[in-house]
Amino acid sequence: MAQVSNILILGASKGIGLALVKYTLAMYPSARIYATVRPASDATQLRTLASQSGKHVVILEADTTDTASVEKLKETISKSTSTLDQVIYNAGVLKGFAPISRAEIHHLKENMEVNVYGALIATVAFYPFVQRSANKNKVFVLVGSSFGSVNTATENFEMHSQAFGIPGTNPTALYDISKTAEERLLLELDMELRPQGVPMLLVHPGLPRTDLNPFGTITVEESAEGVVRVLREYNIDRKERFLDYQGKEVPL
Repeated sequence: MAQVSNILILGASKGIGLALVKYTLAMYPSARIYATVRPASDATQLRTLASQSGKHVVILEADTTDTASVEKLKETISKSTSTLDQVIYNAGVLKGFAPISRAEIHHLKENMEVNVYGALIATVAFYPFVQRSANKNKVFVLVGSSFGSVNTATENFEMHSQAFGIPGTNPTALYDISKTAEERLLLELDMELRPQGVPMLLVHPGLPRTDLNPFGTITVEESAEGVVRVLREYNIDRKERFLDYQGKEVPL
């Protein structure tokens, strides 16, 4: 395991993102972690963690759906480092909790804007930082979801139908569609960037209990600790493009 020096976690104010900062810091106590929050967001716990970290956690504001905001973030980070060993795009939303036959198009747009467009904006801005890293475990991560897997769409539909008590429908369909698009985005990015020294990896964090998923089966701490361990073992020679928090390959 190579020592990780600089890490960027986008979407770190709460939930999985906050836990990722916590466990990344525990795994790499000498590293500097850049943790982003949306402007005006409540990030009390993250700020407490940062104040206790001895300046190892740096909180920065960024709206990942706004190219100008991400460019400003890039300029700020570039003042202190030209390399990032890990970038984790954790920003995500679930909008439009309803059967798809009654969906409102603006909810799909909101999901796509954060879960897909934001992921691309962040990748375009920060892949050169990963490219310049000499760390053998460097990686650019998009936090995905098995709900986006086309191969398991039927099983997911049936599971959601039962879990939410709405027979014959999947109320998270708009979110799932955005995660399917994110998978294809990851594949296109990886095919282009991996030969240039930037391995792209999609990571499914399991089903932690969060604001997006009150029906989760694990804690955010279990999820984040698993993700951090998976990234510790990953390297550019690995062939998997989609892993879960336990290191198991997820079908795309």
